Amino acid sequence: MVAASAVLLLAACTAAQSAPTQPSTGSASTADAAHTTAPTTPTPTPVSTFDRSAHSLDDPTSIWVVVDKKRPLQPKTYVPADLVTPDVPHTNVPQLRQVAADALVTMFAAAKRDGITLVSLSAYRSYATQTSIFDRNLRQLGRETTLGLTARPGYSEHQTGLADDLGDGSSCDLAVCFESHPAAKWLAANSWRYGWILRYPLGYTKITGIQTEPWHFRYIGVPAATEMHDTDVKTLEQFFGLPDSPDY
Repeated sequence: MVAASAVLLLAACTAAQSAPTQPSTGSASTADAAHTTAPTTPTPTPVSTFDRSAHSLDDPTSIWVVVDKKRPLQPKTYVPADLVTPDVPHTNVPQLRQVAADALVTMFAAAKRDGITLVSLSAYRSYATQTSIFDRNLRQLGRETTLGLTARPGYSEHQTGLADDLGDGSSCDLAVCFESHPAAKWLAANSWRYGWILRYPLGYTKITGIQTEPWHFRYIGVPAATEMHDTDVKTLEQFFGLPDSPDY
């Protein structure tokens, strides 16, 4: 029995000496790490619960009414019933629907606290006023330019009482150069907090039918404006899944 045990012990030692030696790294091998590390689970994309059917897109009294070259107001001579005059700096006495006027006053106050001057340039415009502006621009600017800058009467957001052209009282009011001003940058960054959106951003003319207007802001309420901001959607047509409106 002793001899047999000795033979077994000798065989075990020989096998251990002949086995290849793995270098010591002080840590588990790459293969071991792969088996011991839990697989990464992708972070799920949050699903928006925003209700895009909460308000009508067609009713002119709705704060979400979408007006563009394919979507005239119904009726085209619509007049808001609750127009008021917000107490804000202006060049033309502004009128807006009550909910938009209240939000505008709040936004102007916030801008002032941040050292930004805002001025209301042109808010509500009636069907008759829009007709006068459109006809004047046709005479002075020609048809092509006018159609890119001025809505036909009955197709203008200004007639809803939910839109306002904003500036800072400078020579760039109602001009593209306003985009580089601190006031325009503040509005682009903050207007959504007060329910307002930049309606005609640069690069979206084929969708909105209107050239870039860094001064034209539209009230849609804080929830919708926040959702557009958070999802980085730039136009109402895209946000509500509506057809592009490049022309009438």
